[in-house]
Amino acid sequence: MNVTRLRWSDIPDSLRARAEAAVATPLREVGSAPGGFTPGVASALAGQSGESFFVKAIARHTSEVAGSYLREALVAAALPPQVPSPRLLWWHDDGVWIVMLFEHVDGRTPQIAGLEPVLVAVAALGETPGPAGLPRLVDEYDEDFAGWRGVDDWPAVVDAYPELAAASLDALAAREKRWSQVADGTALVHGDLRLDNMIHTDAGVRIVDWPNACIGAGWFDLLLMTPSLAMHGVDVQTLISEHPLTGTVDHDDLDTVLIAAAGYFVTRSLLPPPPAAPAVRDFQRAQATALLAWLATRRPDLLTDRT
Repeated sequence: MNVTRLRWSDIPDSLRARAEAAVATPLREVGSAPGGFTPGVASALAGQSGESFFVKAIARHTSEVAGSYLREALVAAALPPQVPSPRLLWWHDDGVWIVMLFEHVDGRTPQIAGLEPVLVAVAALGETPGPAGLPRLVDEYDEDFAGWRGVDDWPAVVDAYPELAAASLDALAAREKRWSQVADGTALVHGDLRLDNMIHTDAGVRIVDWPNACIGAGWFDLLLMTPSLAMHGVDVQTLISEHPLTGTVDHDDLDTVLIAAAGYFVTRSLLPPPPAAPAVRDFQRAQATALLAWLATRRPDLLTDRT
């Protein structure tokens, strides 16, 4: 997931001066965040006042994902105050650069061995009403969750994923088509929730990186986290059975969304790597493999149904 990131010093002087004016202190970079899929600035800053900040920025000419930065700024500015997320203090778009300045949150990426604070934060998020103006989940994911229905070379898919050899593409596509009927809702949905989009602090877990935020079923984020957790050996079956967001949801509805997610991870993993995020295909393949292994145990009929 590591990429070569831009740094605070790469942002034009005039924009850095605007950011400093917004927080009334000169700023210096003290560290760049490791990991991530995109080359944008993601740096901790120290103010001469003694305060700490975090900057995210991208130049449109450096990456085709710049649009997601603009959307993140708009979403971050609209998040309800109860959302466990760092506050956006200032942002600016001059047509070339998009720069966001957040409060700094001192912490670390949550660990698999200590998931309880993560699950508490996810539960709180799933009960938060979505703010006005955000798109609906079922509209945002309409194209993404059509993976099985878009397959035109099934033998090539099976070559890449032999565990699908006994499955029926028609059956998977038919189940996938139903996902939007069960995932609609009114809760705030992060849309890309993983441990690397969270910060574990002394006061609990804070959730970052919101460009995919939308409104839908409150349990969607938790369910879509499960492949990345299963990759690391988490018993995701027990997790969703016992978690308050998913414990009472119809199992068939959960399976429908999991099948749609599997179609997304499988088919996206087989595409050429995008220049802006070349490591993402390997990550998608790892999630696809973990999710198919879980589905083979949870609902083996869905991977062998030839009706």
